[in-house]
Amino acid sequence: MDLKKNDKLILVAGVVILVIAAVGVAVYTSPDTEDIKAGDTEPEYKSYYYSWSINSGETTIGDSLYAGKNSPYSDSFTITSPFGSILTSVEVHINWEDDNTYGLLIKKGEDTLTSDIGLQGRESTTESSKGSGNLTFNYKLNDIPSSDYVLAEDMTDAESIIDGMFSGENAASFNAEVSVETGERILRPLKFLRDQGNEFELKAKYTYYIYMVEEPEENNEDDEDINTGYDGEYNTSLGEFYKNLCYGRGMI
Repeated sequence: MDLKKNDKLILVAGVVILVIAAVGVAVYTSPDTEDIKAGDTEPEYKSYYYSWSINSGETTIGDSLYAGKNSPYSDSFTITSPFGSILTSVEVHINWEDDNTYGLLIKKGEDTLTSDIGLQGRESTTESSKGSGNLTFNYKLNDIPSSDYVLAEDMTDAESIIDGMFSGENAASFNAEVSVETGERILRPLKFLRDQGNEFELKAKYTYYIYMVEEPEENNEDDEDINTGYDGEYNTSLGEFYKNLCYGRGMI
């Protein structure tokens, strides 16, 4: 069947409209492959709040240590609180009692014990006592921490970040030197020669802060309306487009 010239023009226009419509629908519904890539999405971070609680500990460094009159005790030791905590203060205690004295009412021949304790990197402190004693050395270390929050993907990530922030603040090293001067050098020379030194006990009490992390609160608000990507005006225009398209097809 031969088509008139006007019919051919209408047919060509209809085909062009169909092609444009197909391309428009494809562009509108197809995702942008350049924007969406596998494994290229940003992680979701949440606010993890942490606070601190105070704790204390005690440790015995040695309960039968010996300091001789000609060979002082000299060594170093480290006080460590749990991993991730902050060590704020340490008390070093030296307990001792003379093990070689004489006299019923008045003790004679009492030794004098001198202790020199120092936090590494700082000036040391010296204390002495005669006959017996409980020598105490106080050290202030790190400041009391404040509560805060970190941005992390999950609880494990949050704890790892906090541990890194306060790494190395849970330990302190000390130097200790203890010497003994025996008594009765002149009046009791035999006792003086027999008394070679004295035993002592070295302990430490410490205070530290350890953190606690809170799970972030879930958002219980109603979900907002989902954005479809186009508004009513766009839909109206699209409807008009299909209306005209159908009208053109009817004319073919």
